[in-house]
Amino acid sequence: MSAIVPDLAQSFRNSLIANATLANMLPNYLDSPTVFTRRPVPPDAPYPMIVVSSDSAKTDTDGLADLRPIITRDIIVYGSNDTSDHYRDVEEMAYVIFSIFHRNPMSLFVDTGWNITAVTCQGPRPAPTDDDQTIARAVTVVTQLNFPTSS
Repeated sequence: MSAIVPDLAQSFRNSLIANATLANMLPNYLDSPTVFTRRPVPPDAPYPMIVVSSDSAKTDTDGLADLRPIITRDIIVYGSNDTSDHYRDVEEMAYVIFSIFHRNPMSLFVDTGWNITAVTCQGPRPAPTDDDQTIARAVTVVTQLNFPTSS
């Protein structure tokens, strides 16, 4: 059994920018909200910003007649730590991200043939780059997919 696991990056990005609460809190960079799906982000991109990581883990619960990959990604909100309002905005955005995806498989769309069977989140938690100048909050999203391989 072999099928290429779909890249969820664009689906996460689409869901994030479709959320009015998040969209209103983000500045634009090159006429698009500051939601990035790769690193490094452009050095002149303004804060706050959201970065969707690449897959940080992939496992599976495959069966005899289907593929069931489990994919883990972090979605991290970055902002300037210069005011308490900026600090709180980053935390609020992280909680919004959690609420968009947690136990909501309909929040993501994947390639034809694949189905999303579960989405769970953990966090938000301080990300490694959280320091005196920058606040960073990470939400870990675990997505289980299903691809039937025979009838």
